[in-house]
Amino acid sequence: MMPRMQAEDISNNQNPVSHLDQLVREHPDFEVLCEPTVDLYGFRYVPNRLAEHKNQRDVQQLLDRLNEEIVERAQSECFAPVSVVRVLGSVAIHISIHADRTAREDIAATFDAIARWGWLCNKKYLSSVVI
Repeated sequence: MMPRMQAEDISNNQNPVSHLDQLVREHPDFEVLCEPTVDLYGFRYVPNRLAEHKNQRDVQQLLDRLNEEIVERAQSECFAPVSVVRVLGSVAIHISIHADRTAREDIAATFDAIARWGWLCNKKYLSSVVI
């Protein structure tokens, strides 16, 4: 099991990791791949249309490609560094957060850019998918 942040850190509304976690959990097209820790928070874009099929191998591969492209395209617009990481065998999105110097506004703007690119890339990839 991965180490978790202390309970008071997660519940603190000023904590940027907990703010990101809230944004991800509230958005219908994203899923959390690991609980927030000081060092790692992995999430990915999973469009509603694919959510119930996400365990199928071809859909997993599509989601991996989709999330890689989202990160590639969003990097130029993000206020916090964004990268691809592997979590539980899946491509995930990681935003580099430094509690002492990453503002909540930067987290929100970065997540908005990722969500926008998710929607745009989703249109491209899902136009050819038959489920």
